[in-house]
Amino acid sequence: MKNHQIRAKRAEGSAVSAPEYAVNCLNVDIILAKGRSDVRELSVRLYTSAYRLMGVAARQASSSKAIRTWHFEVSSSDAWTGGTYRAFVYVNGVPSWKAELFLYTGEGIDSSARLESLEPSSPEMLFAGRLAFRSWWPVLEGFHLDEDFIVRFMEQIRLFTQNIETKAWASVPPLQVTGDADWAERFASLVLVPCVKEEWGKECVLTEVSGADDDMLSLHLLERVCYLVGAHIAPDTVFVFHGATLTMEWLNADYYPYFSLFENEDTCFRLPETLLTERKTELEGFSPDETEMPEAAEVQGEERKPALQRLEEMVGLSRVKDELCEACAMALFTRRRKELGLEVSAENRNHFLFLGSPGTGKTTVARLIGEIYHEMGLLSRGHTVETNRAKLIGEFIGQTEQKTCAAIAEARGGVLFIDEAYTLVHEDDSRDFGKEVIHALMTVLSEPNPDLIVILAGYEMQMQALFRLNPGLDSRFPLRLHFDDFTSDELTEMARHLLAEHNFELSEAADVRLAKLVEKAVLHKDEHFGNGRWVHNLVEHGILKCMAKRVMALPLSTESSELFRWIEETDVAGAEPAFLYENAPKVALARRIGFTA
Repeated sequence: MKNHQIRAKRAEGSAVSAPEYAVNCLNVDIILAKGRSDVRELSVRLYTSAYRLMGVAARQASSSKAIRTWHFEVSSSDAWTGGTYRAFVYVNGVPSWKAELFLYTGEGIDSSARLESLEPSSPEMLFAGRLAFRSWWPVLEGFHLDEDFIVRFMEQIRLFTQNIETKAWASVPPLQVTGDADWAERFASLVLVPCVKEEWGKECVLTEVSGADDDMLSLHLLERVCYLVGAHIAPDTVFVFHGATLTMEWLNADYYPYFSLFENEDTCFRLPETLLTERKTELEGFSPDETEMPEAAEVQGEERKPALQRLEEMVGLSRVKDELCEACAMALFTRRRKELGLEVSAENRNHFLFLGSPGTGKTTVARLIGEIYHEMGLLSRGHTVETNRAKLIGEFIGQTEQKTCAAIAEARGGVLFIDEAYTLVHEDDSRDFGKEVIHALMTVLSEPNPDLIVILAGYEMQMQALFRLNPGLDSRFPLRLHFDDFTSDELTEMARHLLAEHNFELSEAADVRLAKLVEKAVLHKDEHFGNGRWVHNLVEHGILKCMAKRVMALPLSTESSELFRWIEETDVAGAEPAFLYENAPKVALARRIGFTA
């Protein structure tokens, strides 16, 4: 055999050696033309035809003898469907060969291909050696772009890299992104900006082209930016223009002063509009039934109250309200100074720490913060992406970083809320993948204008322990909100509000019994007391359940709307055993010795 070969077939049945999450296993053999004693480690990375990572496997030589056949079991959380896959093989950590594998639909059928050497200046070498390991590359998966676009995109990046490294350009030409206006902006900010910074080490300026003739301020700013580009005043800065296709055509041709800005087609990234339109709901990062998102939370025919007003109407949280109002005032103050040319720093970071016990309203306030900062013009969208350790930690090397980067990309323009963040890192486990989450977060936390607010939430003492393990995190979170436990009066008021919202009414005796119940629960609470969560459970799974049992035991002839609305003292009393005494201090009884009759 003169050429190196790669063979692959699906594992028949369950892959015994695969991790629990990855029941889809591909058996891969790499056969070298002749044994090479210099190969100490061989690894293979498999991608779809559109360069989406499917799985990775690596092996080390167990002896100094030359190995001809290397066997791998490449596990994936996705099924190995029929079609073309791209394989990249690394020798001692260096990308060396590539191949295209076609998998047939049936199990047990071999697929084979010849391994070809990676040319040093090829787009594939750029991808295998650099792009595949960049933090921004997995973000492309969320755009669902086809193979043709990805291949052309890689070629454009290769040409830019080559011209910059050889200093073929006196100044870097501007880039333009066209297609659907919203997704052109997202592609420019989430893909091109980090690409420019990581690949070429250049500063980047984003410019929206709206095409609004009546917006004189926008036209004036556009004219100033175009002048900077045309006059080569900032040769080391990359200017990225984005807008709808028709608007960019207007800029290129019809708007006379700027017709010569984009003469090179290689500087244009044309997003497929039809594909983006079909995928728009998915790209937004939520499905139509996710009612927690701001867009879905709108009430038809009813004007939504401002987020700050809804915060003020929440029960308790007086300390949080004061601290958040101060943070908002400071953010607006800083923005106004920038508008007046008084602020030297260009940074716009508003990341928060939420410190407090469970059930104190942290998740609710996180959602409101996204809307508040959006209403102030400091976030472009204002939605909230809620996540935690279970959703971020992967099962193999690289998956955690992918999940974290995907969560960051989904949250751009709004809030990334990580609950119980102290569980991300285990001090006594050096192999824990939680550290990858912190490393991925550090990148976005260092961005001066991320169009994103990261919120870490958890108990105060545990969060302090997290910062001791990761000292670099501390300075990245300048804003801290302290969520105090609710008082018994606040919890009682919360229960009343909850019942009133669902058209229930407490009798006078039931109201008194409820207040006493909550007071006793707070008096005997421990560190695991659920605060607001406990109240919700008390109402929904305690009081209302007892009421339903009482009402449905009555004769049908006594039915009335008042009967199904009025809560009696017995309903509250019925909930006490489960929701009061479970929080009471437990007394250890002395063990009895002997037998009883």
